[in-house]
Amino acid sequence: MRFHLQLVAETTDGHGEPRTVASFERSDALSIDTLGLSLDEAKSMLAAVQLVVTDTQAHVEASRQRACPCCGNARQLTDRRTIKVRTLFGKMSVPNPRYRRCECEFPGLAAPLVSILPERVTPELLELEAKWASLMAYGVTVKLLRDVLPIDIATNAQTVRNDVLGVAKRLESELGPEKFFFASGCQGDLDAMPLPDPPITVGIDGGYIRDRTDRPNNFEVIVGKSVPEEGTVRRFGFVVGHDEKPKRRLHELLEDQGVTMNQEVIFLSDGADNLRNLQLYMRPNAEHILDWFHIAMRLTVLQQMARGLPPPFDKDKDALVEYLDRIRWCIWNGNIGLALERIEMLEDTFEPIRKKMKKVGKLCSKLEELGQYIAANSGLIPNYAERHRYGETVSTALVDSTVNQVVSKRFAKKQQMQWTPQGVHLLMQLRTRVLDGTLHADFRRWKDERIGQQAEKIAA
Repeated sequence: MRFHLQLVAETTDGHGEPRTVASFERSDALSIDTLGLSLDEAKSMLAAVQLVVTDTQAHVEASRQRACPCCGNARQLTDRRTIKVRTLFGKMSVPNPRYRRCECEFPGLAAPLVSILPERVTPELLELEAKWASLMAYGVTVKLLRDVLPIDIATNAQTVRNDVLGVAKRLESELGPEKFFFASGCQGDLDAMPLPDPPITVGIDGGYIRDRTDRPNNFEVIVGKSVPEEGTVRRFGFVVGHDEKPKRRLHELLEDQGVTMNQEVIFLSDGADNLRNLQLYMRPNAEHILDWFHIAMRLTVLQQMARGLPPPFDKDKDALVEYLDRIRWCIWNGNIGLALERIEMLEDTFEPIRKKMKKVGKLCSKLEELGQYIAANSGLIPNYAERHRYGETVSTALVDSTVNQVVSKRFAKKQQMQWTPQGVHLLMQLRTRVLDGTLHADFRRWKDERIGQQAEKIAA
């Protein structure tokens, strides 16, 4: 038996002629080897359908564009060319006839399809490239595209990289201007607003990536996660020193989550200057808290150093560890003054022999760093014990997983390559959107904008 696949393209007046796009044969005797379609047959059939649909659409549009919009006379055909368009079904050669300009000197294009199809990549392919390239290497993305798509596409890692970064640049161009002060409204305006939703927690932390242009140094990236009590979690990230709109980026994220100006926002960070400046003047009811995790880690390091002190201090190491636990207890309960006094007393105890013993000198240096760290961030240290009893967040452990998701798995871990700050920053914008599940909404919004612009152009 022989099968024929025909495709009928009906115009607006209802006319259409069938076209045979594929044919294949099967023996009359059924066997497991001849049951249904093979993969190669399905791919060739899909390619033929795509070719017929594309060719028909282009010829219909070219015929419609041949009439001069000014006088209505048919313009003279001067050349038959094609333009290449990359799609999910391979690279298509779209007919692009050229017409001679009409004598009425209408300022139209000689090749109208060029203005109708300024892009050379379909949005579906761009979205798939952006999604996969943000999660894995460009070369792996190309291999996956060739394995998964129904038709083998002729592309390479550099082409995918250019497409992906182009999408990220478009997203960046839509970001509003940077402002130092985003908190708005007087107290009367805030009181007149409806009751706000429960507080939202924003954890901010940093990471480091290998620098390609300044080896072997690294550059810093900031990653954050916004976690509401009810609703979806959102992530953000940027490269320190490269991004010119960090506060605007955080403000837009809070706006997308529906965070009102009278809603309480709790910012958690490690107290670094760049992180504190990012949080300032973001919301009137914002609360900035020093992350307990970073304090606890510093004290843990000190206790490990105390256990490794040489004689004669090895006999008193248990008492020293317990004394550091008391400092931890003071900070945990918000008693910063007593904690600083105990740190100073411990420094005075080891000061006479600081230069005589190397390990004691290192311990004293760490004690000084801890004292300076606590004193510089004393205004951000609350009563952690009380917050913990009421079930409130005291640590940026919630954002540690985000650093691993956004930074480590794509840019650091298992990726022994160097990056440029611009490349990391742009790719990070796509990666956070993919993790949040909002990238598809951006492409859908761009599609609606194109449809609206086309409707306005036709109406005009």
